[in-house]
Amino acid sequence: MKQLILLILSLALFLDTAYSQSRNTKVFTIFTSSGCGCTGSGGPPETFTTNEDVLTDLEKTCNGIEFMLFEGNVTEAWNDVQANKSEYDGVLIVGRLDRDYRLAFTGLPTIIVYNLFEFQSGHHYHIYATGKVKDDKVNILQGGENYNEVKILNAQLDRRNLCDPEVTGSMFDDLVYKIKLIRAIKEMKETRILMVKGSKDEIIASVNYKYGDHDQSYPEDHNERYLENFRELLGVDIVTVEADEFYEAYKNTVIGEAEKLADLWIMNARKVEASRREIIKSVRGYLALDALREKYDCNAVSTHVRSVTGSGNLEDRFNPGLGMELGFKTRGIQAVCQNYPDILISQVLAYHMTGRPSMLGDQMYDIDNSVQIALHCGIPINPYGDEWRVPYTIRTHAESPVRDKPEEPGSSTGLTAEWPVGEPVTFWELHSIMKEIRLHTGEVADGHEIYTGGENIDNVMCTAKVIAKMNNIEKVRDQHFPSLYGIHNCVTLGDLRKQIKDVGVLMGIKVTERDK
Repeated sequence: MKQLILLILSLALFLDTAYSQSRNTKVFTIFTSSGCGCTGSGGPPETFTTNEDVLTDLEKTCNGIEFMLFEGNVTEAWNDVQANKSEYDGVLIVGRLDRDYRLAFTGLPTIIVYNLFEFQSGHHYHIYATGKVKDDKVNILQGGENYNEVKILNAQLDRRNLCDPEVTGSMFDDLVYKIKLIRAIKEMKETRILMVKGSKDEIIASVNYKYGDHDQSYPEDHNERYLENFRELLGVDIVTVEADEFYEAYKNTVIGEAEKLADLWIMNARKVEASRREIIKSVRGYLALDALREKYDCNAVSTHVRSVTGSGNLEDRFNPGLGMELGFKTRGIQAVCQNYPDILISQVLAYHMTGRPSMLGDQMYDIDNSVQIALHCGIPINPYGDEWRVPYTIRTHAESPVRDKPEEPGSSTGLTAEWPVGEPVTFWELHSIMKEIRLHTGEVADGHEIYTGGENIDNVMCTAKVIAKMNNIEKVRDQHFPSLYGIHNCVTLGDLRKQIKDVGVLMGIKVTERDK
């Protein structure tokens, strides 16, 4: 019954307040041939999937996507995209380009489809992968210019239906998967991040990158450079709000509403170690952040605020992680408890690709046990993104000076939960300044079976942990570079290696596999 109540409330909140798309994803679509190649003396194929059939099947399968069919030649199509680029979110080319490759390099995410058993002379895969018409070698043909904006994935369709039906179906499914990545990118670009500052002079991602050499420091224009790179690469808006506005929103929260929600979170927990008073404070902080999110029309949230008044008094201490996980993420709104735009947008992108929320975590490497540990004050309790919830414990916050005294004001709140053992997991992060995505994968392990001596691993450092077994742990560890890539990961349940690599191609961002 408790889980049913939580599900109903979460669904109602999601339907009421979750961010909605402003419009469908629009994909410029062109078929450059009939799709069957030379028919030979036997005439047309006996069984054949026509261009109309392909388009109809895609429209049935790809919800929220409009295929803007262009009927004309490739040169005319290129001119149309150039003149109306802002109207399209991606390009789908089914068939050969036959030497005029400009349509493949419009700067939009592009998918080029080969029709099986059609001559491949018009599919220049090297150019699609590199943009290079000319290289350092002596070219047989003269002239030509290299292309920029290489954002191309290739797919294949069995239009003659010659393969085993399962193989033919998998080709179509692969095309659908790649088209939906275009939708995920479009939805990510519609993100508006609410960033509530902890102080007026806060440096963006200061904790993440601060561990450099002793004589390293942030440049004076760090915030401006960070935001400029972020907007240029991703097109995402960040709305910055001063802490004073949060304090005012906190004062305006309705105590009765906070108490009801706090009691719901308590009722659905497997165990509660924090005081009800501190949990209510955490709920009021969450409601204040949500009010600001709605005020500024944002659909993602980050904050470095650690007080509900700014007084500096221990009794006013506030840690937002509980609200991020039990509040925002169960509603499909991605949120992190520190101001790391790169980590947050990684979580947003993962959600649009998979429907799953992600964890923000510090990185630790245990070489002898071949595990990586991500740890923080919170972890998604709905790691699959559906109605299922992992059991969770509400605890005091690991950084509170009175964490061992739950009834003391300022003991605050944290969260402990375990993701399913044996499931694949992806550690990754997008770095806007470097224009790079880094990733590696592992398998969720039971930390209680690995760390059997001394105190309970749950009580060591941060309350929430993902502990994962992985291959090449030393190689991953040796690439740990805090002053360049930060000390945190985005952690998502599932093996997202292919999806991240493919979406990196469509976004024109380098993807580095740390474990390869």
